[in-house]
Amino acid sequence: MMRHLGFAAAGVASAALTLTALGTTTASAAPQPARSGGTISAGAPTADCGGNPYHLRVLQAIDASPSGRSLTARNTKYFCGFDDGYFAPVGKPTKFHFAPGAKATLLNGVHEEKVSLTDLLRRVHTCKSNRSAVHWPSSCNNQYVITVNKAGAITTIAQRYHP
Repeated sequence: MMRHLGFAAAGVASAALTLTALGTTTASAAPQPARSGGTISAGAPTADCGGNPYHLRVLQAIDASPSGRSLTARNTKYFCGFDDGYFAPVGKPTKFHFAPGAKATLLNGVHEEKVSLTDLLRRVHTCKSNRSAVHWPSSCNNQYVITVNKAGAITTIAQRYHP
């Protein structure tokens, strides 16, 4: 179950429940592409893995603006896989903006670390151009759990652990 959350921040988990009305990702009942070796391949997934149990909204980061005020990312959809579910990018890249005072969290190994939004966006940009520039225990995992306000601006963003 921790692989779905990506981190143990209770505030984001409880805030994610409010995202249900804002169009969060949800599991699909119809057979979807299954993941194989880090890519999506044709083939029906195995048994129902329970959907997106925490109703998380997850983005797949592509790049950050030089000004540090926006993030280009793709929305994701939750798919059931062979041993449990995963988030895969869907749709076209979109520019996401941040609310004033947005909170950011990066992973240091499997431990969360509160950072400035600038630090998080710098990591996204660095990982785009050179994934090996970020050394263990940090990583270039490019999926982020977000919460948004009524205007759609990101209020919290946290790097998601996924193998």
